[in-house]
Amino acid sequence: MKNIRTIFTFMLIFGFIASCDTEYLDPNSTLEPDVVNSTENLIRLINGVQQRWSTDRAGIIYNYTHISGLNTKELRLLNPGNLAENEILLGGNDVNGGNGILNNMWTNSMLARKEATTVIDAADVASGGDTSVANSLKAYGLFYRALVHGTLIQVFESIPLEIVDDAPFVSRMAVLEDAIEDLEEAKSYIDAGLSSTVTSDVLGSVDLANSVNALLARFNLMAGNNTDAITAANAVDLAATSEWEFDAAIPNPLAFWFGSQNVTQARDISFGLPAALEPDAEDDRVPFYVTAEDFTVPLPDYQVVGFFNDNLDRIPVYLPGEISLIKAEAYARENDLVNAVIELNNVRTKTAVEDAFGLGADLPAYSGSLTQDAILEEIYRNRRIELYLSGLALEDTRRFGRPGATDPNPERNRNYYPYPNAERDNNTNTPTNPSS
Repeated sequence: MKNIRTIFTFMLIFGFIASCDTEYLDPNSTLEPDVVNSTENLIRLINGVQQRWSTDRAGIIYNYTHISGLNTKELRLLNPGNLAENEILLGGNDVNGGNGILNNMWTNSMLARKEATTVIDAADVASGGDTSVANSLKAYGLFYRALVHGTLIQVFESIPLEIVDDAPFVSRMAVLEDAIEDLEEAKSYIDAGLSSTVTSDVLGSVDLANSVNALLARFNLMAGNNTDAITAANAVDLAATSEWEFDAAIPNPLAFWFGSQNVTQARDISFGLPAALEPDAEDDRVPFYVTAEDFTVPLPDYQVVGFFNDNLDRIPVYLPGEISLIKAEAYARENDLVNAVIELNNVRTKTAVEDAFGLGADLPAYSGSLTQDAILEEIYRNRRIELYLSGLALEDTRRFGRPGATDPNPERNRNYYPYPNAERDNNTNTPTNPSS
């Protein structure tokens, strides 16, 4: 990984040391002038944000994936001595603001947001008047800030957008609108052309242009902006790949902890779906994501593979299949069922060689009822299989109206999560915790 020693040193300066006893930089603190006045240091800060997002057990990918995966039955817990994971697995009132996973996700998200905002705010001065360099720095900062906001709002009912003491919490829709605005601004800078001064030193595994369009599609869909979701999705190159990359020094955090055989593993091959929606026996996505030495024994030892099998495996920022399923869902919700089925079939019939990541279902075309409800249910089913361990399952269960935590036969054990003590202890505007 490019400049890994420099990045790691820079991250240490900013307080990112991943452990159970981590001391984090106060998100409201001010960075030293030599950091914000240097283009080189702002680029290092962008790389540090990427690392904060994607690495370590305290990082956002691990915690976001485990919140969703343990809540929606994608994962099982191997050792209940992992108290934070066990509380997320139990759900309900067993989860409170002291939960370590919630606190890690919140704190690292707020730090990543602070650092991304620092890049945005300092770009004009640090670039020395070079508009192309300044706008390129801003594009990366806006992307990461939108990613933080759009991800946190999938876990919590509301979040603060301002970086001030006692910041007010704002509604879910306001958060999504803000994230979309950031992405639209980033897109305008990208369309104008990014400076090689910036792109040559930013970690190159993330395809910024396609990732911005993918997030625009994702967050517009979450906000109910179906036409805008389709437009953004159409702008994504499905042959391109955008990934979080790892190396021996900084391993894939999910692969590392799945490999420890002491925290979590695949629950089974249902992908957390109820019996009526479980994957078809011939669905090639099942062995792509989950394996077992012997599927015929009563309780197979299911193991996660896919993007999480080796410490060097890259994790996609988004999947091509998500983009097709976003279009399918948006069309279906607009009652354009013909186009919805076309996009659904692009995922169902896709083979491994036709997918940029080798993820194919290789199933027959959809042959179910041509009603909106039936098609949406099939889209949901395919989202849960195609996007396994992407962290999107919790959001999906709510958006598709699946049985909630207090409903009969629940498919999630909480709807939203308590606000972390890390925030409540320092912000008098922290709302009352949701009841479920």
